[in-house]
Amino acid sequence: MSTSGDNPFASPEGTSYEPPQEEGGGSVIPRSSVDYMEAVSDVFGNPNWFVNILLAGVAFLLSAVIPVVGALFAWGYIGEIIGARAYGRTNSYPDFDLNRLGDYVMRGLWMSLAAFAVSMCVVPIMMLAWGVMAALMATNNDALAVVGFVIYFVMIIAGNLFVFFVTCPIVIRAGMLNDLVSAFDFKWIMDFIRKMWVELFLGGIVLYFVAMFFMLIGCLALCVGYIPAAGAVAVMGGLFITQLYQVYVYRGGEALPFKEATKL
Repeated sequence: MSTSGDNPFASPEGTSYEPPQEEGGGSVIPRSSVDYMEAVSDVFGNPNWFVNILLAGVAFLLSAVIPVVGALFAWGYIGEIIGARAYGRTNSYPDFDLNRLGDYVMRGLWMSLAAFAVSMCVVPIMMLAWGVMAALMATNNDALAVVGFVIYFVMIIAGNLFVFFVTCPIVIRAGMLNDLVSAFDFKWIMDFIRKMWVELFLGGIVLYFVAMFFMLIGCLALCVGYIPAAGAVAVMGGLFITQLYQVYVYRGGEALPFKEATKL
């Protein structure tokens, strides 16, 4: 299921694939390469795409106003996108179903907690970098101030890359297995990063600028467009992570069962 075609952003072909069988989730539909632009265009491939990105945008907005609740809805829906697309349940992505908010909350709970745990790992490093910059600037020495700023800037970039690289495999595990503890399988995580680091790096750059473009257009639309723009970015992220997972399995990575959301 490769869609690389002539896209200059498509990743190189992988190695041979032997489809695994998962309990309760069927087989992952493999693809040989990541197509970053497809993750963008497929946002509009669902017949109900506007309603979906609008509702996803509301969930995204709630995550800023009510961080805990909104994040659960947003992450839960992204998890459903990954599961439905990766296991061939749909050729586009599932609709945002208001009747399944409880399922989104439960799946999103583990995904958001996993993502939060990863982000907290870099907070001490960011604080240290900020402290070094502040101390060097306090010397009133222009050269040292520049050094401090460079150190802080490099650490911010490195920290964000670390969070992005580690968060992707962890949220995949949390979302597919619908569990927090199982998300932190470091052998699987390192195998994922080792096989997919090029696509993670390139995708992070390409989709960052695409997301910024979406958000700019949304803000220009009297700021009302911010909501569907945020939803489009969330769906785009889910579709991109799905591709990463499919290519990882194609390259010999361990597939995961897609477990249905359960109630507490």
